[in-house]
Amino acid sequence: MTESIQTTPAPIETKLPFAASANPAVARCVYAWARVNKAELAKGRSSSQANSAADRAYLDALPPLSGDENIRDFIACITQAMLADIILESSGTKLLYAAQVAHTTTRSQSKAPKSAA
Repeated sequence: MTESIQTTPAPIETKLPFAASANPAVARCVYAWARVNKAELAKGRSSSQANSAADRAYLDALPPLSGDENIRDFIACITQAMLADIILESSGTKLLYAAQVAHTTTRSQSKAPKSAA
């Protein structure tokens, strides 16, 4: 005789895992999301409101699109945000395109010929 045991899954409090990221920029964005989400929930906001405020905090923590390392970090953060449903795929692809343009611009600036003195 087999008896089926039904359990209720624990509620998911956040969209992001709290595992430390190997990339400090991604870790900073994830931390910003988690900090704001927790603070908003503590204020009694709904999960939806807390997630919305936390999503904005994540995006505010993105590195600027200047310099190769920042651009790589920006791409890593956007990719993480897309995986965690912080930003929609359509917005994410636009942001990744902006990173591509920034990268192309920095590469062309560094290869520009120096003028003769």
